[in-house]
Amino acid sequence: MKGPHRTRLVFELGEDAVRAAVALVADEYWNEGVDRERLARAMRGSTVMVGVLDPEGRLVATARALSDGARSAWVGDVCVARAWRGKGLGQAIVEALLAHPRVRDADRVRLNTRDAQGLYERFGFVDTRKEQREKRAHPSTEMVLRRR
Repeated sequence: MKGPHRTRLVFELGEDAVRAAVALVADEYWNEGVDRERLARAMRGSTVMVGVLDPEGRLVATARALSDGARSAWVGDVCVARAWRGKGLGQAIVEALLAHPRVRDADRVRLNTRDAQGLYERFGFVDTRKEQREKRAHPSTEMVLRRR
């Protein structure tokens, strides 16, 4: 699939691409303290993984999702190489991930971000705190079990 600036979006990522994706996301704030082998295992275990290749075939962006294909999906490790930021790759990769058959039918798609709220809001994501303030038939509290 064609991406911006002569890039190509791919859904089939081999082991070399997984290693390149790990290298891309390993030093980002959300992976602080996570070793590279653990990141690689997480990527291999993802339901969907998307990569963006530059014209020379190098991986310059990645994103992944875990999904049951119907009710719930979680998006993570969305990352664009610093030299490629601001060129529309983040938007392209999120759009491709959300359109994937294993993600597009999920009732709720979740993610966490510290600094890219504007990107995700373009796709309709809202801060869960705001969502909780809106009237909902069954108010709930999102909880987490941290093991590490």
